[in-house]
Amino acid sequence: MDRIDEILKFWFGRVEETIVPSENRARIWFGESPEVDREIAEKFSQDLEKAINGMCVEWEKNPRGQLALIITLDQFSRHVYRDSPKAFAQDDYALSICVNGIERHEDHKLSLIERVFYYFPLLHSEDLHHHEISIRGYQILFELALPETQVIYESFFKFANHHHHIIRRFGRFPQRNALLGRESTPEETQYLNEMKGS
Repeated sequence: MDRIDEILKFWFGRVEETIVPSENRARIWFGESPEVDREIAEKFSQDLEKAINGMCVEWEKNPRGQLALIITLDQFSRHVYRDSPKAFAQDDYALSICVNGIERHEDHKLSLIERVFYYFPLLHSEDLHHHEISIRGYQILFELALPETQVIYESFFKFANHHHHIIRRFGRFPQRNALLGRESTPEETQYLNEMKGS
């Protein structure tokens, strides 16, 4: 099994989990677990370093390779470099792969759940235009989803709208400010305090 397949198998799990994601998938995708962070670092930190250093450009030639590269740069980096500015350092590269692929309709060759993560660099961008693209993308996934899975894709659509709202309001993600050495505005400070209290 090549590295692309290894990455996608780890991230998406069994075939049936790509239809209705299991609790274990959700834990890997959205949890903040030191155990998951360590597992990803042990299995994929070399792939991440190679991708950062431009040694995986061949992966950009097809949608599955693009997806594996996006997951490595956009997701694995957030596990391997959690609580470090390096967690966001690969975002522009992942975003360029995503945007270029969408322009060529490469994303249409992937399954719905694969497209969810293909679009994640748009969610992580601090450019409002990218969030407008993401909302359209996640709305399409919701419309294409089977009735029994629509609730899952509706949640991703709401997630995209939430990110869009933050960027429209602040022009950036205030929760990154401290880590990136950015000074928060009074409005951002109030928002961050409200988040802590929720």
